[in-house]
Amino acid sequence: MISTNNLADLFSTGRYHELIAAAQKAEVTPQSEPIAAQLLAAAFFSIGEFGAAAPLLDELEPAFGLNADFLSLYAANCRRLGLLQKAEALFLKALSINPSSLSIRNNHANLLIDLGRFEEAKNILRLLVQEAPQYEDARANLNRIAFQQEPQLSNSLEFPADEKIQGWSLADPLLMAFSDEEVASSGLREQMKKSDPAAASLLESLPDADARAMALEQLEQANHAVAEKQFALALQLCSQVLRVLGAHPPVYDCASDAYLNLRQFHEAELCLLQAIALDAPTPKRCLNLVSFASMRGDIVLAKYHLNKAASLDPSHPQLETIRINLDKRSKKINQTPYSFQLKWELPKFS
Repeated sequence: MISTNNLADLFSTGRYHELIAAAQKAEVTPQSEPIAAQLLAAAFFSIGEFGAAAPLLDELEPAFGLNADFLSLYAANCRRLGLLQKAEALFLKALSINPSSLSIRNNHANLLIDLGRFEEAKNILRLLVQEAPQYEDARANLNRIAFQQEPQLSNSLEFPADEKIQGWSLADPLLMAFSDEEVASSGLREQMKKSDPAAASLLESLPDADARAMALEQLEQANHAVAEKQFALALQLCSQVLRVLGAHPPVYDCASDAYLNLRQFHEAELCLLQAIALDAPTPKRCLNLVSFASMRGDIVLAKYHLNKAASLDPSHPQLETIRINLDKRSKKINQTPYSFQLKWELPKFS
């Protein structure tokens, strides 16, 4: 029998890996110790292990189905796994129990944006901002809606050829990376007719439930392929999933793992950075970034990622080993200041 108070203390101080190890050593199950199992699921969620949290949350629903905080956690985990319809049902149930919760309402609005239901999301977010003017996340979500609802603005801007806008250039190489023909022929999204509302366009681009379910199964197969050292297959499956789910963070995590095993470090790092941009830093993501920065000799950046990982979970079992290795790496390159080269050399793994 493990003390739930001890687990709660570990969770409140962000020592998620320590909590997981303790709970697993005590063989915590939803049936034997539901409160401890809920903390275990929350710890898995906090470190980005959404697949590990899912079965625990499924089994805990009968015990905590009337607890708004549990339902919100369950819904958030489903959203991270791409189970949007199930996530919405859980958020609505949580709101029926605690309709005044700022965080649940904001998370529900986030989900509605994912589903292309902008007006519903805006109504929720405007009320949140009225009630809590300092709620920056709600304001950010309103800006996100405004951008997604009005993509036609970016197509209607016309500037004289010799007009220069401060901080932005029409000759920016990044803006010329993709031609209109490449975008149109990508097959990822049908071209929007000029008369179509922008919101309707996004809503129509959402895959149906069957397509999403199949894509999520393919993502599981891709992760299994990485474990089985079938890296080319994993990347092929990730590509297929991306066409259906769009910018889904676990797709980039899986692709990063495949590239890492292929020793294609730049590609692995780029995919990992996309996963963080789409989702959030997790201890695993940060520790992998430590390795990539260290291989390039950017010790300052590597230490930043290491400290970030420690702030997310100071009990992570690999923190001390990676810190020692980073110190050795720093001494090996004689504290040579990192400099940006005209062309990056491929990092050497050591």
